[in-house]
Amino acid sequence: MKKCLFVLSLLILTACSNNTIADSENISGTCDDPKIKGNLTTYNGEKIYHVPGGQFYDKTIAEEMFCTEEDAEAAGYRKSMR
Repeated sequence: MKKCLFVLSLLILTACSNNTIADSENISGTCDDPKIKGNLTTYNGEKIYHVPGGQFYDKTIAEEMFCTEEDAEAAGYRKSMR
């Protein structure tokens, strides 16, 4: 249980130290309506981006939004495998 709380605390600290989706700084590119969702995995912090129509797109709560896949990859994200 202590390990779970530590991991959860670490994730919260990471999320709080990073900008949230509400911050316009996280919107990459110049489009008016970014559709690509970037988020960190809960188990290892890996950066993954999701495109509309992807299996997890509707379930993903974005920590960053991008206009293009190239923008997401330039920010260190990889495309979701599903």
